[in-house]
Amino acid sequence: MSLKHGILGLLNYSPITGYNLKKLFDKSINNVWTASLSQIYRELGTLEKEGYVTSHIEEQEDRPDRKVYQISDEGKRVFMEWLTESPDTFVSPKRDEFMLRLFFAANLQKSEVKRYLEQFIDNREKTMKSFDEDQKKMQKLVKAAFDNKTELKEEDELYMRFIIKRAQMTNQLLIKWARECIEELEN
Repeated sequence: MSLKHGILGLLNYSPITGYNLKKLFDKSINNVWTASLSQIYRELGTLEKEGYVTSHIEEQEDRPDRKVYQISDEGKRVFMEWLTESPDTFVSPKRDEFMLRLFFAANLQKSEVKRYLEQFIDNREKTMKSFDEDQKKMQKLVKAAFDNKTELKEEDELYMRFIIKRAQMTNQLLIKWARECIEELEN
């Protein structure tokens, strides 16, 4: 996946502002692809130049005008072409600062490594709580991001639940792994 395809996929639901796109990104696909607001706006500019996205200014009385983005027919074609192709790899990108530090942990006291692992568990347990909340709020979040103009289909919700379920199961496994590592350190 690329940022381009993530944005096109979200715009495929409904027109949206860049700011609301970032909020939706954070609450929906952030578990599989992250992006900053500046990256999203930069990509929206590129997509508009390529003809995959159009925009219009929406006037507002009590606030500044806002720019609303919409996927074009060509953008839909490119998105669907990408969506129907198999990915080159099924492995997640590997950039994990925590694991890199753990690789070199022989340079630390075992108590410091244990502290790292305990912090890791604490972070993952907090993340588990957010997954539960995200699953309950998904429909509401998507509707709000699209100014309550878009209704998710049952199939959309099903596949979004698949993503959250994978994240939950992965997280549970990582917590178990960290606890076993602590146990080994203590023995």
